[in-house]
Amino acid sequence: MSIRILDAKVWTPTDLKEAWALRERFRLQSSFVAGGTWLQTQWEKGIPYPSHLISLENIAELEGVDQREVNGKQCLYIGALTKLNACGQHPAIQKLCPLLSAGIQQIAAPAVRNLGTIGGNVAHGLGDAIPALLTMDAEVLFFDGRILKSEKLEHWLKGRKRNQESLLTGIILPESQHSSFSNQFFKKVGRREAFSGSVVTVSGVISKNEAGVIDFARLVAGGGENTPKRLQETEQLLIDQKINFLLLKNVYKTILHEFHPNSDVFYSNDYRRRVTANIIVSELSRLGEAS
Repeated sequence: MSIRILDAKVWTPTDLKEAWALRERFRLQSSFVAGGTWLQTQWEKGIPYPSHLISLENIAELEGVDQREVNGKQCLYIGALTKLNACGQHPAIQKLCPLLSAGIQQIAAPAVRNLGTIGGNVAHGLGDAIPALLTMDAEVLFFDGRILKSEKLEHWLKGRKRNQESLLTGIILPESQHSSFSNQFFKKVGRREAFSGSVVTVSGVISKNEAGVIDFARLVAGGGENTPKRLQETEQLLIDQKINFLLLKNVYKTILHEFHPNSDVFYSNDYRRRVTANIIVSELSRLGEAS
């Protein structure tokens, strides 16, 4: 058995500007790193580490969870270096964003969640926390070398190449306001290995008014090497509808038409689509049965 040795220089800047200067110096030969769990998955696939690792662990401003006002609205801020387990167990997140808390508990194994950070899970565009964050209309804060900027996570994910030229610093979550007849869910279908990606990850919020009519729907699907995306066609189909057998049937067909994940050596595109459709129809049925 051969042993692979990490051959990389590790740098430990203490502020954003110093971290950025190192990135500018080494460019594609470098990578920002926090918990290192994503890099571990790449290493296990045979992808070599970059020559220079820029550790963010000593940048204190990237840690912590607090409530703050953003553009006149109360929001929850999560620093990018906050460990996944700390996010999942934080009282404010459990109270104000229970969907994220529940979702984080399904990410990998406890040892991985103790190392991995919320920023690392989001930064590479494939993390299992992303569906929950998209469901909650999250924004990201990032440093572009000069100033801090904010952008909707949904839009930020579409600029993967541009994102490599920025440094994610935090997540902003608006306080959710849904009717009492609401179903929030996060479902992950995964393989057994702690470091392997999920097969399918689905998150959603669907609510109905007192008349039983759906007045809000946000659905997100991802998993594997697929960047999570909103199922906007399915969302539109649900609005102003009552839950019945015909609607459930149409929702299933629409998801199969709208969601096009990649296949891999383990699971086909069709399998992932059908698992996603089954999960959402099941959760929709549960809301329909709720009084």
